Formats: sequence, C-alpha cells, structure tokens
Amino acid sequence: MSTQEQFCEQCGAANSLTGRYCQFCGTLLPFRHVTGTLSERTSLNGRYQLESLIGQGGMGAVYKAVDTRFNNRPMAIKEMSRAGLSDVLVQEAEDAFEREARLLADLLHPNLPRIYDHFTEHERSYLVMDFIEGQTLEEYLERAASKIIALEQVLAWGQQLCDVLHCLHTHEPPIIFRDLKPSNVMMSEHGHLYLIDFGIARVFKPGQSHDTVALGSPGYAAPEQYGKAQSTPRSDIYSLGALLHCLLTGVDPSEQPFFFKQASELNPAVPYELDELLQRMLHMDAEKRPASAQEVLKVLRMVDEMRISGTLSWAVARHTAEAVATIHKGPDSRELLRSAYSSYSQRRMKEALAVYDEVIQTDSSNAEAWQGRGLTQALNAQHREALESFERALQLNPNSLVALNGKGTALNRLHRNREALAIFDKAILLEPDNPISWNGKGAVQSALGQPEAALTSFDVALHFDTHMAQAWSNKGLVLRQLRRYPEALRAFEKALDYEPDSFVHWNGKGQVLYEMMRLREARQAFNEALSRNKKFAPALLGIGNVLYAEQRLSDAVDMYSRALQCDPRFVRAWDRLGNVLADMRRYHEALKAYDQAIHIDARYAPAWHGKAKVLSDIEQYHLSLDAYDQALRLNPNASLALNGKGNVLYHIRMYAQALEYYDRALQQDPRMTSAFHNKSLVLLQLGQPENALLAAEAAIRLAPHDPDNWQRKVEALKKLRRRKEAQIAEQEVARLRRGA
Repeated sequence: MSTQEQFCEQCGAANSLTGRYCQFCGTLLPFRHVTGTLSERTSLNGRYQLESLIGQGGMGAVYKAVDTRFNNRPMAIKEMSRAGLSDVLVQEAEDAFEREARLLADLLHPNLPRIYDHFTEHERSYLVMDFIEGQTLEEYLERAASKIIALEQVLAWGQQLCDVLHCLHTHEPPIIFRDLKPSNVMMSEHGHLYLIDFGIARVFKPGQSHDTVALGSPGYAAPEQYGKAQSTPRSDIYSLGALLHCLLTGVDPSEQPFFFKQASELNPAVPYELDELLQRMLHMDAEKRPASAQEVLKVLRMVDEMRISGTLSWAVARHTAEAVATIHKGPDSRELLRSAYSSYSQRRMKEALAVYDEVIQTDSSNAEAWQGRGLTQALNAQHREALESFERALQLNPNSLVALNGKGTALNRLHRNREALAIFDKAILLEPDNPISWNGKGAVQSALGQPEAALTSFDVALHFDTHMAQAWSNKGLVLRQLRRYPEALRAFEKALDYEPDSFVHWNGKGQVLYEMMRLREARQAFNEALSRNKKFAPALLGIGNVLYAEQRLSDAVDMYSRALQCDPRFVRAWDRLGNVLADMRRYHEALKAYDQAIHIDARYAPAWHGKAKVLSDIEQYHLSLDAYDQALRLNPNASLALNGKGNVLYHIRMYAQALEYYDRALQQDPRMTSAFHNKSLVLLQLGQPENALLAAEAAIRLAPHDPDNWQRKVEALKKLRRRKEAQIAEQEVARLRRGA
C-alpha cells in the first residue's frame, strides 16, 4: 500500500495524502500525521543533520539536530505539515508561517529560545531554534513527589514568566502567547525557564480560519479565547494565573475549566497577598484582571520580598482575624502606637508592622495606625502595600499631610508619576510651606524628565528647611544629570553637613567627583560610604570605576565582583565587569558578564552594546549585528552603538550600509572622532576619495594628535593623486608616532 495515499472511511476510495475531502464522495477525510517520520542522520537544508525525534503532537514534530556549519552546534528543529490543508490554504499558511517566523527571529530575551532559521522542504516547513536541555514543567510535575510546588519556587518561576510576557506584550507589534501551560514551559537543569511552542503550527491546522476559535488549552485559556473577542495581554495573564494556581495547589485546571477555588483553601502556605493577586488574574472579566505582566511582576516581587522579611499576611490568619481579636486583649491603642513608632524609628520593621496590624485588627478606623503602617511598609520597600495603607488613612482623614506625602512617594516609587504629582500638589495646597511636599514634588518632576522644574521645587523645599539633607541630595542628583558638576558637588556636601553618616550622600558625592575625574577624592568619598555600609554595592561599583579609569584592570575586576557578591542582581556592575574583562581580552568571561546583565534586565541597552562589541572583536559578526540591533531597538539614538554597527557592516563588506550608520552616529554626536575616522575608511572603499578626505580632516580637527586620523588623510590624498600633500601628511603621521 502506498504511503502517499489515504482512504475514505465512507466509500473506501484512495485519495492523496494532502487531500481534505474525498474526491469521490466528498466526505471529510480523517487527519493523519505526516511529521516525525524522518530517519536519523537525515540532512535538511544542506546543513542540519537530524539526531533523534524528541517530541510529536498536533501537526508538528520536534527533532534534535546539529548544525554542521557551526561546529555541530545542537539545535532543535520543528517540523510542520500541510496535511489536511486545501490547495487554496497552502499559500496562506506559508505566508503566515514566513511572517511569524520573521517576527519570532526578531525576539531576544533570556527566557525565549532563539530562532535561527526557517525553510520549506519536501512539502513541510521547518523552524530552527536553540536546543534546550531540560524538561517541561508538565514533565517536572509528573515526576515530582508532591504536586504542590514550594512558594519560593513558584514565585521565582512566576517572575521569570512575567518578565518574558512583558517583553512579548510590549513588542512592536505586540505578541500574545495564547497557550501558556506546563507543557509549553521548558526548565533547564538550573531552573531557568523558556517559553516554547509559539503556536506557529496553528495556521497549519485543518479547518482553522482565525485565531479566536478554540485557541489555547482547556483550563489555561482565558474565556475570551473561546468566543469572538480579541485576545489581549490580559488573556496571557489569565493563563499565567491558572499555571501559578496549578503549581501552588496541585489541581489541574483542565479538569474543571474556569472554576478555581481560593488557593489558600487548598494550600495554607499561600499568603493573602498572592491569593488576592491570583483571584484578580483569574477573573472572568478581562478588564478586571491586572493590566499588564509588569503589574503582576511587581506584586510577585513584593510577595517574595515580604516572604524573605517575614512580613507576609497569611490568608488563614485573615479569615480568623475576628476570633483572634476577641480572644486577645492587649494594651490600649495609644500605648500600642507608641510601641510601634518606637520600633519603626529603630528600623525594626517586622515588629512595627505586627503592632500596627494588631491595632488595626481591633480598630480598623484608626487613621494613625494605617498611616504608621504605610510609613513602615514604605521604609521596607513595600510600596504597593504602603499605598493601600495610606489610602485607607486618607479615607479616614482626607487632610492628613503625612498620609498625602506618603501616598505621593509610594506612587512615585511605583512609577505612577502623574498621579504622584497631583497628590503632592494637593498636599502643597493644604500646607504651602511644607518642605517634605516640595521635596516629593521635585523628585516626581525629575522622574518625569523635568530637571529645571525639579530644581525649583528642591529650592523651595530648602527655603522652608535649609537643613533638609534629602532635598540637598536630590538636588545634587539632578545637577549631576545636567552635568553641572561644581553645583552638584556643593549640594552633596550640604547634604553631608546635616547627615554626615548617610552612605547614600557620600556615594552621590563620589559619583560627581568621579565624573569630574577627581579620582583620588572620588575614591575617598566611596570609602566613606563603605565605612558606614560595607555592603553598599553602588559604592563598591564606584571604586571599581575609579580603578578602571586608572587602568588597574585586575583590581577593578575584583571590586566589581565584590559589588556583585553584595547584590547579585546589580545590572550596572555586571555591565561594567563585562567592559573591563573585554579590555583585558578575556572575551569569554566578558560575554558571560553581559549575558548575566541581560538575563536580569533584558532591556538594559548598554549590556547589549557591550556584548555586540565583544562579538565583533572575536569576529562573530552576524551575532554581533543581532546584539547591536537589540541595543538600538532599546535606544535608537545611541551613537556608540550606531558607530559599532557601522564597524561590523564594514568588516562584512556592506560598505553602503556601514556609511549610513556612521552618518546616523554623527547626527547624534557631531564630535564623534571615531565615526569620522571610520567614515573616511568606508568612503575610500566606495570609491569616494574626495568625501573620504573631508571625513579624515574632520577627524583631525577633533583629534589632531591621533596619527591614525592623519593616516586616513594620507590614503585619501594618494587616491586623489595629490602626492605632495600626501607626503606632508605622511611626515605628520611619522612625527606623531615617534612622539607616542
């Protein structure tokens, strides 16, 4: 029997394998898999050699393969069949596949496998991506001794998934994953998660005409994915909520879709804060879910911080609060509030919160307790919780200046800057001479990119309280951003006059001195900060920067490493470590440092730029171009990245494109000597010696003592056959190199 035929179950007639309806009686033909049948050692596209079949389902199969053009690098190749598609739909499917493959190839994120290639061969389409050694969460759950995963692990996984969903949802155009479930999340040996299976194969499924019909998996798919509503980021947030609920409770949502018991009822280890978040994420009304993955991420981080600090509110305790209040008869509220404030002023956060909560449990209308609770939470960096506490206080006392200032600060820390500005303005109307309100307003204006307005607000605050160290320090930060270094230095020194033991003010002074290249004094200031807080990572970074500027590279590496021991998620320290390792030509280690920075914050453009430069230095030009593209997507006006991409294009002989990027770099920074120098080189390659000469002369005007700039002039003059001038320029090259 031919394997290229299928038989109608109604009339028994033979039909082609790709046929959808029987050509004799018109009956819908049964679907047959035509993927996963390739033998080991099969070669695809002239470069990918298959090793084994590692998965099959629906219309697709996944093989492990090696890329014979790149040292047999392991790859995963997804195979997709056209079986069941009519001839009319084949082209539509191919176009959709091409469009989505290109879209996914554009994505760069530590929680996404990289897409390297796509092609069509033998009536099937293939997608080539990273091979990830590990197991899916579905496989992990099947093998786990307990189906309930520890809170700490779920929070860590949830934060990774939020980060990658935020990347997808903010992409241009936005990408909705649509099928987040345990089998579509891969976990590496080290617990790192990857989203897999972007559903490209959905366009290859028979009878599927548009996205909103039965997209997603029962139990994990949001309600709107089963109707005519458009899927949105909130659809993925529902699926993430279902996944987290499953991990925390061990209950498979596919057994009873859209019905989720309160997680804390099934697992007492689920805290109130997380319980409340899950209920919002799983709301049937999409508009009542969190608006973004970033919003979910902030809550998960807050819960994790509270878990570490021991300040979580357990849901079981909330349910029994009235009973506890009835049984426990403590001291009166005034005495409790004095005790709480004493703990707060001594920064004993856990004790202070416990006492404020005790007062609130017995008297929920006590505005002072809510206000104190908010201040304690703010000092503990629990800004969302602090905001809720200040709002409760203001419901009870709308004119509480302390609560208004606290609410404004919390909103600012949550990046809700416009709302924060309105709150501080309200506080100023109540009490125009309150320096805390003016200082808060200045901080918000600075965050909104209004430095001059911010300086005015700080000056008003200092007019009413010239001893306000925080306002002086904030003023110093803004002046430093404006590069008004002498004024910034004076502002930090005034802050230190009033708070001489503040390691933050000492660090601010050190940063200004470093940028003024007063390196010895900068080091002294950073050491003063460390004498007050030996684990303050920004000060360790500052000393590392001083050592780097002094070209003490090994010492700088040690200092950046110390900063990272204190704060392993300090992105700037990873980036600077990558810089110095690259200068030492320790390229492999530099790449690891940049990748770590990107893993922590995939939107940190300097790390992408550093990685791109190292990849260029080791002649991995195409990977370098990818990294430069990511850096420029994040910061399109970065002159160094534009110039760097031009250099890579020059190396791969794409001279016209290189010239375009050098010109773009010079638009952003007209005094960029290296861009003029590089432009001269590429213009010579393009046969434009007159323009090459102009570019070389521009570089010489900016850096007259650099012999390389004069050498570019020599080359241009020789091309123009202006030999006498070329000889004079050659003499200048020789003189400058002797002097060097």
